[in-house]
Amino acid sequence: MGILAPMQRQFSDAEPELMDLPSQDEAALRSDLENIARLNRTFGGRKAVEIIFHKLADKTKQLVLVDLASGYGDHGRNLLQRARERSRDITIVAVDVQFQTLQIARSATPPGQKMFFIQADARQLPFRTRGADLVFCSLALHHFAENDALTVLREMGRVGRRGTACVDLVRSRLAAFCIWLLTTFIIRDPMVRHDARLSVRRAFTGREMKSLANRAGWPNLKQIKFFWFQQAVMARASQD
Repeated sequence: MGILAPMQRQFSDAEPELMDLPSQDEAALRSDLENIARLNRTFGGRKAVEIIFHKLADKTKQLVLVDLASGYGDHGRNLLQRARERSRDITIVAVDVQFQTLQIARSATPPGQKMFFIQADARQLPFRTRGADLVFCSLALHHFAENDALTVLREMGRVGRRGTACVDLVRSRLAAFCIWLLTTFIIRDPMVRHDARLSVRRAFTGREMKSLANRAGWPNLKQIKFFWFQQAVMARASQD
């Protein structure tokens, strides 16, 4: 078949990513989250979120952004830093289903930051309709079965007043092979190795991701491809 042949999505609730399991060893989970933040910084995940943010925020000076499945909170902290550089006043609402992860993210966030942490399920957000300016989800959609992923995107569209964006991996045999090399020879943390290899098999293709966003009713939909097997779908909501 070859390394460029299509790859079926391999998702099973019976085989979760380790970081999704409750009551993980705190040191191991912290190390995993720090490694993911390092990967975001090195392989363009952080830059992809920045690019999408600036496209959707335009020149607006004051924004509330909901960061779904926020993990270590590194994207939110980075956006706060970039906002200060452009004299923007933004508030980040970091949402994650795992309380332990939120505690670690909060401890990594300097005091005085306009960043708030809420434990909630991305499939049922505790926010009113159009209650935030922007809603982002980065490297997390692949954690969900297809129907649940569709529910997450619909919830994002419901809450985001100005726009929504989802950044994730692109599933392919080549991506799986490259991640195998990365986690065999460079990053050998057991949790990262397990979850990274599983993540790429659970990810959506570009066509699947766009189809999900269309089915979720995202308006004015655009799709962007990034280096290192990453993609984004974004939607700018019409302003009343």
